[in-house]
Amino acid sequence: MSDLPVPLAQEQIPPGTRAWHAADAERWRAAGPGRWAEPLWPFLALLATAVWSIAEAPYPVCTTAIPCTTDWEGVSLATIQVLTLVLLRRHPALALTGLVVSVGGLLLEDAPDGSPDLLATSSVALLLAALYAAATLIHRLVCARQQQLVALEAADAARAPLPGSAGTFRRGRASFALASLLLAVSVFAVWQGERDASAFDERVARATPATARVTGSDVDGGTLTVRSEALGTHTVEVLFPENHPVGSHLDLLVDGDWIRPAAEPYDTIGWELLLLVSSVPGLAFLTGGLVARGRAARLRAEPAPVLRVLLASRRNDTRTWLHAADDRAAERPLLSFHTRYVFEEGHPEDGFDDAGRSEDEDDDLDDDLDDDFDEAGEAPRLREAVLYGLPHAGAELVFTSALEEGGPLTECTASPARPAAPLPPDTTSRRRPTADVVSALPLSREALAWSADTGARIKGLGILLMGAFGLGVTFDDGLSWRSIVTALGLPLYASAVATALNWRVVADDKGLWMCGAWRVRHVPWDAVKAVSHVGDGIRVGVGVPDDELRLYPTGWSWLDRRLGRRSTAQDAAETLRVLVHHPELRPRTSATHHGLPLGPYLTAAAVLWTGTVLFLL
Repeated sequence: MSDLPVPLAQEQIPPGTRAWHAADAERWRAAGPGRWAEPLWPFLALLATAVWSIAEAPYPVCTTAIPCTTDWEGVSLATIQVLTLVLLRRHPALALTGLVVSVGGLLLEDAPDGSPDLLATSSVALLLAALYAAATLIHRLVCARQQQLVALEAADAARAPLPGSAGTFRRGRASFALASLLLAVSVFAVWQGERDASAFDERVARATPATARVTGSDVDGGTLTVRSEALGTHTVEVLFPENHPVGSHLDLLVDGDWIRPAAEPYDTIGWELLLLVSSVPGLAFLTGGLVARGRAARLRAEPAPVLRVLLASRRNDTRTWLHAADDRAAERPLLSFHTRYVFEEGHPEDGFDDAGRSEDEDDDLDDDLDDDFDEAGEAPRLREAVLYGLPHAGAELVFTSALEEGGPLTECTASPARPAAPLPPDTTSRRRPTADVVSALPLSREALAWSADTGARIKGLGILLMGAFGLGVTFDDGLSWRSIVTALGLPLYASAVATALNWRVVADDKGLWMCGAWRVRHVPWDAVKAVSHVGDGIRVGVGVPDDELRLYPTGWSWLDRRLGRRSTAQDAAETLRVLVHHPELRPRTSATHHGLPLGPYLTAAAVLWTGTVLFLL
């Protein structure tokens, strides 16, 4: 198969369309936001300081004069706060607005005189985190506008209406459907909460006040035992039993068998939690759908800037990657996104294809795209395309792209575009990696071995520390249903930690030896059909295509990308792929050490740790 991109017919290219060359594309990339503004960092800063601020804030004191009732305002503020964290990544403009409201409310909600206590360390930390988050959001908005201007300059005066099949390009239907369902649950939660509150208010109005002495307290159960001459002994539920020591007096409301503290006549926390967990994703879907539909509408409202580019789809990756028109080696992707194919009969909406295609047509199209991959299963063959719109993070774009057979294809983004970091050349090369790998093989054909690298061990240690802390917290108060669930999940936890810290793959004359968490598996060479590195794991196909052995996790791809390095697992998969297809290159000697599974030892250590927490602390 030729290494040239699949060409796009000249009649499919609007007159005057310029190629987006690598030099202009690199100017566009340079105009993007810096690493300090990546959404992950302000998310972590806001989350940590908000939790700290909430933990330090005093609990509200319920009194007979000012009883605790429904707190819809507090739930609304909490919804905005959580929604702001959700919007940080995809919608910086909306997140900036939510940031102002949520942080201001969090600083003021516990100040009785209306002025925040800025001297509190947690409040200062929260304010600094908010300022940092605001700076990153503004920086990303400015950079997005700058990237649009750079792309507009590269396109020059070339403009064209969207292809006919994309003239009705819309987004948001699925988002609106999900938002409607979730927000309906939110409305029901408010209605039901108010209904319960009204019923309790009516009962409170006809209840008789009484006073009783606290004779017992169950902090874990949230109950008090009270006694009076008129009522006898009763158990009542309270939010904070520790606020009512034994011997103190408690004001009550009595209506027959119904007895409640006067300071806490009813509790609607369940409905308030339902409102929170339904409104946050509901509003996220709603805002996402509105933004996507608005951007798509602006794109089709008038002739859009056009540029000639290259598109690529990689095996085991559902995203489409955008490259400059002269990036024939596919080494420097610019954006990644999911797309939907559009035909004259219909249009896509949020992942739903209304084109009316049959299953056979879908299979034919997928087969055409699969043909773009070379025999080695590496990076795909590129396709020429025309880009409609101005590329930037979160953009809605339309493409007319080429296929090997069947003519041009119109594609619309089905997810917001995301910036893509340049990839190492050997991860995108369309050539088989045999030459480089063969040169690195030992001439003596000795057994080869790969084991956990620094990234894998850092990930394993992180999981180990979090798990140890979780076990300590779960079992600290003795046995409960939570401790039973935790115990049932212990094998999965031990498996992940043991694999990350101690995985090993050995290739010798007899085949592959894969050391996982619990045992060492041997796979003869005749049974190995394929080897791949997907995500953070190694997959070895054996027998039928659906039958495979997995080692996971074998690394930390997020850390490797930021350090600009390749993981040991990637090197192992690439070398093994060559050995599978070239028997003459396989080792000629047997390995003496195949690895030692760490899972049983970790499980024993976890049981010992749990026993220490249960019986010694």
